Amino acid sequence: MNTDWQLRTADGVDCFEYSPDPRLVLAFFTRRGGVSRGPYESLNTSFAVGDEDRNVEENLTRIRHALQLPAIQTMKQTHSDTVLTIAGGPVLAETLIGDACITGQAGMGLGLKVADCLPVYVYAENSSCIGIAHCGWRGTAAKLAEKTAREMSRHFSVPLSSLRFALGPCICPNCYEVGADVRSEFSREFANADAFFTRSETPKAQTSQNRDGTAERPDPALDPLSPRSLDPFPKYRLDLRAANRWLLMKLGLLETRSIALCTYEDGRLFYSARRDQVTGRNLAVIALR
Repeated sequence: MNTDWQLRTADGVDCFEYSPDPRLVLAFFTRRGGVSRGPYESLNTSFAVGDEDRNVEENLTRIRHALQLPAIQTMKQTHSDTVLTIAGGPVLAETLIGDACITGQAGMGLGLKVADCLPVYVYAENSSCIGIAHCGWRGTAAKLAEKTAREMSRHFSVPLSSLRFALGPCICPNCYEVGADVRSEFSREFANADAFFTRSETPKAQTSQNRDGTAERPDPALDPLSPRSLDPFPKYRLDLRAANRWLLMKLGLLETRSIALCTYEDGRLFYSARRDQVTGRNLAVIALR
């Protein structure tokens, strides 16, 4: 039993693992230890990004062996607020459309494919049920983590106060710049949206010369001395962890161990869609033994 996240190698693949109970495991797989090549090197877990299917299948097999699980159920993720209840044997991921799933079934992992979005792990204190939610900005704005916890509480008759959560690696606010449209979306759903956004610094004025040799007037939107209201395209830095932490703690859930690593900053360990555009996906897994 691990009382904190540990980086370990199993069946040739590297993953961060946290096991607060012998019956429970939370895992986040790095990009190391697989067979994919090119921009997907090496442990890509998504069939939808352009990698060869045989490589993805081998990578997923290695992950199952590393966790000693007979199956890991994934979904077709669409940045929705849909929470699925998983029961019975595994089915094709393409037949399950959603961005969060829950189960009380032992021996099956629940998996999310991520490359900057935040995986939110939720589990009962007594390890009777588990859930996982894919929280990019859309899922966070839609309060998907909260909906996942509420559905677990309802479906498995577990008080919200008996649920625990942990946050996995994702893009950090220093690297995650979004537009005013995203901030407006949050403002419609969160009374305290300002707590999760920081205004990006306005770039320094860029001065160049006109053809006659005189100095060109800088663009007011790039001039740090001009009023910010003149900037037609303001940018903000979004803290996905802070927003989801606030949602779940407001419900009465207790945060146990989270792993504060940035997927954008560390290309050795993680895929990042924002950094690399064409790239693979890491796998986040929660499972009952």
